[in-house]
Amino acid sequence: MKKFYLILGIFLISAVVIAVLMMGLLTWQKSSADKQIKQAQNQVNNYENYKFADGEFNKLKRSEKNDIYYYAADGKRYIFPDEATYKSWFPNILPSDLMQYSLDKLYETPLGGNVTLRPGTLMQTPTDNNIYLVIKNGQISAINDKNLLVKLYGQNWQKMVVSLPNFYFTNYQIIKHIISAADFPIFPSDLTVDQDKGFEAKK
Repeated sequence: MKKFYLILGIFLISAVVIAVLMMGLLTWQKSSADKQIKQAQNQVNNYENYKFADGEFNKLKRSEKNDIYYYAADGKRYIFPDEATYKSWFPNILPSDLMQYSLDKLYETPLGGNVTLRPGTLMQTPTDNNIYLVIKNGQISAINDKNLLVKLYGQNWQKMVVSLPNFYFTNYQIIKHIISAADFPIFPSDLTVDQDKGFEAKK
């Protein structure tokens, strides 16, 4: 009988220890998840508080047709394909604020391609139900967890989604999905187009 109670006591003590460890693990996991959400929210704040760097204005040129180009550090000009892309980088600069150049003058510099949406922008196309997050230089990741979008962007996150025409979607490359806040990348609050394209190092 004493042996039975001894075994029972060991079993109960083991059960208590396991329960305590499990509670500790769950608490740690919740704390870790909360920390990841906070870090991701900080990156969303960086995106929302974006200020273009000094000197960026001087890299913008407007054509006679009102096309806007970014003159990059690689010696080429990159066109903003639509208004949404332009506003993601320069929301406070009106096209009319830019100096206008003749086409002959602009064409002296070779065309490098399109500017893509600023990293941190949420985007969607009319024929794709996925919500994508722009990561870097046209790389995008799908966020299929609507609860995560609410946690990071708020209840009105849909208003932040840019609708991209299908014919511009070829400028983008889909990479891994964002499953949790731990997958959320870092978005500098003063990123430049040159830096996004890898022509200049981030400061």
